Amino acid sequence: MKSEYMERLRKIPSVDRILAKKKIQPFLKEYPRKFVKVRCNALLKKLRMDIRLKKRKVFVLKEFIVDLRNTLSKERTSMKKIINATGIILNTNLGRAPLPEHLVNFIQPILVGYSNLEYNLMQGVRGKRYDHLTGLLKDLTGAEDALVVNNNAGAVLLCLDEYARRKEVIVSRGQLIEIGGSYRLPDILKASGVKLVEVGTTNRTYIEDFKNAITSKTKMLLLSHRSNFRMVGFTKDPEVKEVVLLGKARGIVTMMDLGSGLLISMEGAGLKHEPTVQEMVKTELDIISFSGDKLLGGPQAGIILGRKSLVNALRKNPLSRALRVDKFTISALEYILRIYLFADNPVMEIPGLAMAFLKTSVIKKRAHSMKQSLQEAGKAKVRVTMAKGFSEVGGGTLPAEVLPTHLVMIVVEGLKTKKLLELLRSNIPPIIARIEHDRVVMDPRTIFPQEINEIQKAITRICGCV
Repeated sequence: MKSEYMERLRKIPSVDRILAKKKIQPFLKEYPRKFVKVRCNALLKKLRMDIRLKKRKVFVLKEFIVDLRNTLSKERTSMKKIINATGIILNTNLGRAPLPEHLVNFIQPILVGYSNLEYNLMQGVRGKRYDHLTGLLKDLTGAEDALVVNNNAGAVLLCLDEYARRKEVIVSRGQLIEIGGSYRLPDILKASGVKLVEVGTTNRTYIEDFKNAITSKTKMLLLSHRSNFRMVGFTKDPEVKEVVLLGKARGIVTMMDLGSGLLISMEGAGLKHEPTVQEMVKTELDIISFSGDKLLGGPQAGIILGRKSLVNALRKNPLSRALRVDKFTISALEYILRIYLFADNPVMEIPGLAMAFLKTSVIKKRAHSMKQSLQEAGKAKVRVTMAKGFSEVGGGTLPAEVLPTHLVMIVVEGLKTKKLLELLRSNIPPIIARIEHDRVVMDPRTIFPQEINEIQKAITRICGCV
């Protein structure tokens, strides 16, 4: 028995021989050779122990490659580039809005060197970081003034702290929203030290409900856009203009938490009307806040628009320092805003919008191309079919709205569907798909054309290990 054990150990190739294998070369391109060698030695040590304990019999290159890939994948930096095959455009778990590729060229010299973040080049004195964005936002939306903080929850918190701390804020019960990541509007109100006054019922609120709730302690009438759910049936909300007029008559600040921050109508993509930022500005609300990384298509940020005196007060609030954005956010958001202002067709330059506006005929061609390449990659072991389906905008936006698409459905012989999904997820780069009708489903809408080759390689590898 001992001689048999020793014979099996002798058949294990040396690390240098393993590193010379053709199938190991992709790892050497992805990671430093020394790092791969260390991990190979660790796997070989474990293999020898497994042979001794009779958990494994011999060295098998295919199995070793799978173990090495999983080990190296875990050792990579935590943040990874992934391929989004889910069909959810603003996938919160996957980083929400993808940024334009050329944005990297714009911000790279700013990030790796010094910049005029807070320096006035014309006067040679200290400047203000928000000056890089204020003019662009005013020109784009028609607002009197603008301020940018780290996210929309921070924007709401700052406004409540400045205008209504220890005072009353009136909100319709039907607008006490919760969005992903445990963001609950009532909790934000509580954290800011204001007293929440709920009016109306869950499904019906009238302007009279707001009027009757106003006291000498009321400092704000707060509206919240239902960006991630929809109420239908026997429902009623006061018109924004009614609330604005009431606020003006009583000298009370009116604010709208708009949520997703849409600057271009989505009706061209076949979706229902969603209020744009420009439309809300025209209602003469005192303050509007929204996210930068949802429908706007930029980096994470909370954008505040409103009357000059009110926004200026926010700048002076101590919380604004805690919530301020850095050079990355400012430079990335500036690039995005300039696209909206100066590009001939902004939709085609903002990746998330471009995906939403993709014609089904284009998606069908991509799906057909994917089907052929994946079928070829897997040969007899893979069965690839196409089917009509639906994509989502996601990111807590456009509730109940879907976009028609063409799906690519994959089955690999000898692999359970969940296992295939797991192997795709452990690929380098990880491929995130979904399951429908016991088949792995990929939606070409959210897959960049240059990523199809990576998916093909992944299917080739997976089928070679089955």
